[in-house]
Amino acid sequence: MTNINTANINFKWDPKSLEIRTLAVERLLEPLVTQVTTLVNSSNKGPSNKKKGRSKKAHVLAASVETATQNFLEKGEKIAKESQFLKDELTAAVEDVRKQGESMRQASGEFAEDPCSSVKRGNMVRAARALLSAVTHLLVLADMSDVYKLLLQLKLVEDSLVKVRNAGTEQDLGIQYKALKPEVDKLNIMAAKRQQELKDVHHKDQMAAARGVLQRNIPMLYTASRACLQHPDVAAYKANRDLIYKQLQHAVSGISNAAQAAPTEDPALNHPAGGGELAYALDGFDKQIIVDPLAFSEERFRPSLEERLESIISGAALMADSSCTRDDRRERIVAECNSVRQALQDLLSEYMGNAIRDHFHLPEENIPANCCGGPLTSPFLSGPKRSPLGTP
Repeated sequence: MTNINTANINFKWDPKSLEIRTLAVERLLEPLVTQVTTLVNSSNKGPSNKKKGRSKKAHVLAASVETATQNFLEKGEKIAKESQFLKDELTAAVEDVRKQGESMRQASGEFAEDPCSSVKRGNMVRAARALLSAVTHLLVLADMSDVYKLLLQLKLVEDSLVKVRNAGTEQDLGIQYKALKPEVDKLNIMAAKRQQELKDVHHKDQMAAARGVLQRNIPMLYTASRACLQHPDVAAYKANRDLIYKQLQHAVSGISNAAQAAPTEDPALNHPAGGGELAYALDGFDKQIIVDPLAFSEERFRPSLEERLESIISGAALMADSSCTRDDRRERIVAECNSVRQALQDLLSEYMGNAIRDHFHLPEENIPANCCGGPLTSPFLSGPKRSPLGTP
């Protein structure tokens, strides 16, 4: 089993927090809230002409609350026993639920014996509020424990990404990449489950965007790292590898923040998956293509620009291949992708032309039309059913 330094886990929750961040906690808490509310309101109906005395309905409701509380205690004890994180806090929370449950049992029993007593009803209301707070705290701590397990897996993936990036030989690279893939698959399953349970739609989108970046860029990191090992003297390959690795770091941070329902510092992951992410990527690409013509070097700039555009097109393909994307939109996406691809080639040719004119002091009409080589080497998508670039 891989050892992970838990001190390096970026955990942002306050163990004393009562903020409910997932639908699962809401679902677990809802029946108890309903039972307690019904019990509290059972005598809140004004004066009654019926003979004063014991309330059979209140006794039944009090028994149901006691049963529900006992179920929470059993589940809480099991979680506290199995948890490797927040064990002391979970144990204390279980004992608090036990204590408040006993207070609620006594208060509701006294109220059921004398349902017309405002004092006994007030005591029961206060006991009910304390019990709900204690149970909520227990459920939130259990949720935090689940998030911590996800963060441990995320840290394992993060450390494995470093090993892939820093591999010293192609053989070592292959070994590290092979070890990374099952850990990423495990993380993706855990993150997908967390994404479904998050209450906030923005955090769901943030998680989806980060997961998408992780899935797309890990194979690209392997390819870029391999190119660096095969051509250690080419600075462009190293720059491309580092760019991809930086995007993966942002994705790891995005998953961590989304899992904890915390804001992310990466604007790309603050947008919904798909259109927002592509818009941010395109904005970054626009800035990257602005180069001083006199300082342009094809070996330095062409690989990184092609790689960046290919990454954008890969993201667009996922969105355009969606079942909700109309065929006419797919055709427009194909056309726009071809336009962007041609525009990049024209721009690179213009940059090379300027560099050659400056070097040889030639007029523009003396530069051969094909001086900058052939088309881009990236395997861009084509065909009416594929969607390289655009918005569905």
